[in-house]
Amino acid sequence: MMLDEPYRFAEAVSNRRDYIEDQLRGGSPVVGLEYGEGLLLVTMGRGQKKLYETYDRIAMGSVGHPTDIEKLRQAAVDLASVVGFNYSDSDVTLQQIVHFGLGPAVKASFDDIIRSPYIARILLAELDGCEGSLFYTVDYDGSFATHESYAAIGGSLEADRTMQQMLKSDHSVQSGLPASLSAALRGWAAGRYVGLQKESAIEDNGVPSGEIMRILNEAMEDDLEVEAIVLDRNSNAKSKYRTLPTEETQAAIDALIG
Repeated sequence: MMLDEPYRFAEAVSNRRDYIEDQLRGGSPVVGLEYGEGLLLVTMGRGQKKLYETYDRIAMGSVGHPTDIEKLRQAAVDLASVVGFNYSDSDVTLQQIVHFGLGPAVKASFDDIIRSPYIARILLAELDGCEGSLFYTVDYDGSFATHESYAAIGGSLEADRTMQQMLKSDHSVQSGLPASLSAALRGWAAGRYVGLQKESAIEDNGVPSGEIMRILNEAMEDDLEVEAIVLDRNSNAKSKYRTLPTEETQAAIDALIG
């Protein structure tokens, strides 16, 4: 019986992955971009908040189960607050939050097959940190990666790759906010397109522009709302986090779909 245990564990982990990925696949993507004046995070939804301030120069977006997302959000905020209180604001870094907080917590939950895993994927952004502006992504198994200039999470790794491919060719870090918002919305639509496919059907040249427009039009018809925030380096406030008003996000949508 003992010889069977490793195989049973491997099977349990595989089943766990399949279950989580099935739950996440249709989730609304989150796109992050660096632009001329800071960092931008964008997603779409039906009123359920998906973008949050973690600390003065750090923000977070997520795909997954709202309860799990809230637990991870609070864990990130708590760790940042403790470091900021015991040391200084400048000691609060995204690397600390991911390496010593979110990453280990999510991995421990995933590895413990007796516990419920976190059904969540996380994207975090840090403005002008010790390593410059950067993004981190944390997957449902606790694995994480750093990204420069842009990052995106969807309901699957295929959605991530498709969005990143589009953002790589569609965006420049020197762009202004309106152009960056437009690029982020197109990236979101590409990830959404992948999530709506029953099977992998993405060509090497990405998602056709006609499909991008169709997805954005359907999002508006389904009453999805654009949620967008910036970390604005030109702000004189201690917190660089700012939510973009509806007028600004709606103008970006209108410019895309007419």
